[in-house]
This record gives sequence, structure tokens and C-alpha cells, in this order.
Amino acid sequence: MLDARQGMLAAFRKDRRGFLRAQLVRVADNTWLDIVEWSDAQAYDESSAKGGNLPEIAAFFATIDKLESARSGVRYDDAEDGRRTVRTIAYGTEPSQVGELYLPEGDGPFPTVVLVHGGWWTAMWDRRQMTANVDDLVSRGFAVWNVDYRRIGEPGGGWPGTFEDVAAAVDAVAGLDPAVDAGRVLVVGHSAGGHLATWTAHRSALPDGAPGAHPRVRPLGVVTLAGVLDLVAADEARLGTVLADPDAEPPAGAPAPSRPDLWPSVAAKAGEGITPLLLGGSFAEYGDRYAAASPVLLDDGGTPVLVIHGTADDVIPAAHGRSYAQGADVTFVPSPGAGHFDVLDVAGHAWGIARQWLEQRLASKGPGSEAGLAG
Repeated sequence: MLDARQGMLAAFRKDRRGFLRAQLVRVADNTWLDIVEWSDAQAYDESSAKGGNLPEIAAFFATIDKLESARSGVRYDDAEDGRRTVRTIAYGTEPSQVGELYLPEGDGPFPTVVLVHGGWWTAMWDRRQMTANVDDLVSRGFAVWNVDYRRIGEPGGGWPGTFEDVAAAVDAVAGLDPAVDAGRVLVVGHSAGGHLATWTAHRSALPDGAPGAHPRVRPLGVVTLAGVLDLVAADEARLGTVLADPDAEPPAGAPAPSRPDLWPSVAAKAGEGITPLLLGGSFAEYGDRYAAASPVLLDDGGTPVLVIHGTADDVIPAAHGRSYAQGADVTFVPSPGAGHFDVLDVAGHAWGIARQWLEQRLASKGPGSEAGLAG
């Protein structure tokens, strides 16, 4: 086993995205613990799915009589040198109150993009669907804080936990790392995450006692990609009822759920749409919650917003973006022929527009600016 392991490690370094290191520990005469560290959760999942696809990897596993178990854990401490390309950091005590901080080359301070993923606000999907966007932003000199939050299908998800978590995740930027410039923060979200990202642009206008009021960090700008921006319209149209049928054909480009085991419990409640699950009921029942959560109903928070929506989106109507764009300091850009997930394509029209807008927002804000920090 030990002889074959050297070839396996060399193959991992060559073939497995995100492989960092491995440590073999003997805990009994015939029992070994192999601690393998990956840069992020998606890298671990991709490696697990590939199996022994290279001869050196297959040869190593052929020396093992049986594999007792394989578990994915999370490391929260820093590396010995105090600097890692990717760090998983908790901003709260719950399992989903966590994000991954990516830092580019150099010393910083770096402008930071907070990424908020979608997935109908449910725990079936997580932050891994945006790792290609992370890589693109980091390559252009941005630090990226790719966050998760409590969602429908897990304890604390929905109202108000989902909103409290997204607010806390954005505010956490102020203490993440000395290389992060908390005065130059931008927020980008897709679909349900586009709704939550846009909601952060209005936090400074929220009344006392509302979830997310009194932000510590105020974004310089927000980009929403195919966002659900009118929750009243979403409730009336019963958006998300497709989740009531686990066998329904997914939209083009949709990622596989990271927690398919949660689908039955969500499906059992999704017959009236997803918005009532997010806010605890319909607009007729909880109008006050819709008023505090739906971007089209919120007062201007002083943060510019770019709304990008594909003209071929068959999941969220582009009317959401157009109606919201009637507000102050909002720009609406249609993406010709783009479907719901095409707007995340790093080589596509929508992402190119988003990236350019983010860079323009930073042009007048130098390192160390306090413009994004609330007093």
C-alpha cells in the first residue's frame, strides 16, 4: 500500500482539481486513516465521483481490502503560513452559515465580490454551482466570498433566517481577512440568490427591527442575474411548483442538486409555489413580510443595481427585472437568447456585461476606501 501510495499522490496532483495534500496515520495494526485535504467542497465531490480513473490511482485502491468509510469534513483554521488560496470560514454557528474565501495573487487589499447562489431558496442546491464564476473573478484580481445560508428544507431556513444569514454573510466581509478591502464590496447573485443580492442593496432603508436592518457593510453595487425581484408576482404565479414533481425535466443547464435527499420533503410542500415557503405564507397572509423582502416594494437604499435577464429565460420571467428597473439607480440589460442558467456562463454575454460593470463600479474607489462601510 505504501509503495503504491506514492504513485497515487502524484496522479492526484496531476489529475484532481483542488487537491492540496494528504497525510496517512496508522491508528491500529491493520487500520489506517488517510486525511486528504481539498481546496473546496466541490473539488472533493468531483474527485469522489471520478474514482480510480488513472492507473496509479486504481493500483493504490487495489491494495486495500476494503474501504470502511469516506467522509467530507470542513477545515476552519488557517494554514501554517497564514495564507491559503481558499479558506472555508464560518460566519455563524449553523452548518449553512459558512462561505469560502478566495484570494488572488498579491498582498491586497483586494476589492471583494460576495456571491449568492440560487436554487429556489432551498437547501437542495448550494454555493458550488458558482465556482466557475469564482475562478473568473479571482483571475481578475477580486477576492471572492462565496456564501451559503440557511434555506428551505433545513432548520432556520425561510423567514427570517435566510435573510438574517445573507445580511450576516455580507457584514462578515469586514472581518474576514486583512487582505480584503471592506470598503470596496460588491454583491452578485443568481436567480433566488439574485433576489437576495438585490435585497442587500436596500438594507440601509429597512426599518428598525426588520431582518438585515442597519448594515455594517454597504455594497458599492449589486448585480442580479435572472433574479426573482417581485415576490408578490412570484406568489401569484406560484413560481416553483415544478419542484413538487421530482421527476420533472430540469431546465437547460440546471445543476444537479447537491442534496437530492431533501427533494421529497420540499416537493410535499411546493404545490402552492416556493415563495410561501420562503416567507411563511402567501402575500394575502403575510403582506408585511413581502413588503420587507421583495425588492420592487423596498425603498431606495442608495446602492446602484445592475439587472441582467436572459430573453429566453423560461424559469423566471424577465418581467421581474423590467418592473424592478423602474426604480432609482437601476440599470436593466436584456441578454439576447440567454436561458436561465446561460447568464452564469463566464464566456457568455451576460457575465461579460456583469464583469465590466463591476470593474467600472470600482474605478473611482481606491484601496482602503471607507465608502462601503456603514457608520
